Amino acid sequence: MFEWMVSTGLAHWVDESPWAYPFLLTVHGLGMAVVVGLTAMTGLRILGFPAKIPLGAYRGTLPWLVWAFIGNFLSGLVLFVHDAVALAGNVSFQVKVASLVVGVAVLWRMYSHVVIPAWRAETATGAVETEARPGVVIDGSGVVAWVIPRSGKALAVVAILIWWLSVIVSGRLVAYLAAAA
Repeated sequence: MFEWMVSTGLAHWVDESPWAYPFLLTVHGLGMAVVVGLTAMTGLRILGFPAKIPLGAYRGTLPWLVWAFIGNFLSGLVLFVHDAVALAGNVSFQVKVASLVVGVAVLWRMYSHVVIPAWRAETATGAVETEARPGVVIDGSGVVAWVIPRSGKALAVVAILIWWLSVIVSGRLVAYLAAAA
């Protein structure tokens, strides 16, 4: 199957076009920068930096994160098709793909269990802490906030480490491990 992939017209286009490979690498790099940057920015806010910005405001980063990931995924898929035989057996590439799967699951959980509930709590009118709405508090000035659970902080740390260390480092090592093989 991998040999078939590298013989497709798509793989030949990447090989023969003077602009295809650089364009794909640029899209892949920009997508990675946005995904990692937004993950780090949101994760650091969950950890309390900067504390004055409401966590719910970071809900607005989700569409950017999704579109950047889609661009990153599609460009990565074409780059994989271009060199499928070599990449399929590359341990670093396999670690990268596994880290991507785990990273997407962690990001989904971080947004759905921490960022979006914070946004809902912060935008609710008359929200008070109840058993049905744990973590919602109103400070002395009447500002609604949401107390971030420990599990949310753990998700933030794991998300940052997965995207920064696992995906980026293993992705960079793909070329070096392939050359040594």
